[in-house]
Order: sequence, then C-alpha cells, then structure tokens
Amino acid sequence: MRKQGISISIDNFNTGYSSLSYLKRFPVDKIKIDQSFVRDVTTGPEDAVMSEAIIAMVHHLELKVVAEGVETAA
Repeated sequence: MRKQGISISIDNFNTGYSSLSYLKRFPVDKIKIDQSFVRDVTTGPEDAVMSEAIIAMVHHLELKVVAEGVETAA
C-alpha cells in the first residue's frame, strides 16, 4: 500500500477499538488523538500528562501525530 502512496492513520487513538496494540500490528503512519484527551489539556493536569505521554510515544515511534479539537494556541 505504501508503494501506491497510501498511508494508514489511527483515528480517535486510545478510545474504543483504537487500542495501543494496533501500533504493533499495523504499519501505521499517523495517530490522531481523540478530543476527549485534548479538550481540557490546559485546565486538567491528568489530560495534559496523558496527551504529553501519547505525543512522546508517537514521536519516539517516528510517527506523525494530530490532536483532534485543538482550537487555540494554548
């Protein structure tokens, strides 16, 4: 699929059926963090820590990461 220019993304990462194990099983290129982790990232310490951990892990795996629902610079 990659030879044809097709990339694979996991949407709503770490919710429902988008589990951590998919990173081992599939040749994923991009992770989209669900807005439930991002929504309160500036006011909820737990949300900030979880989002930072997901981003760090994804970067260490040399994948791209997108955060759903980001609307401000903060």
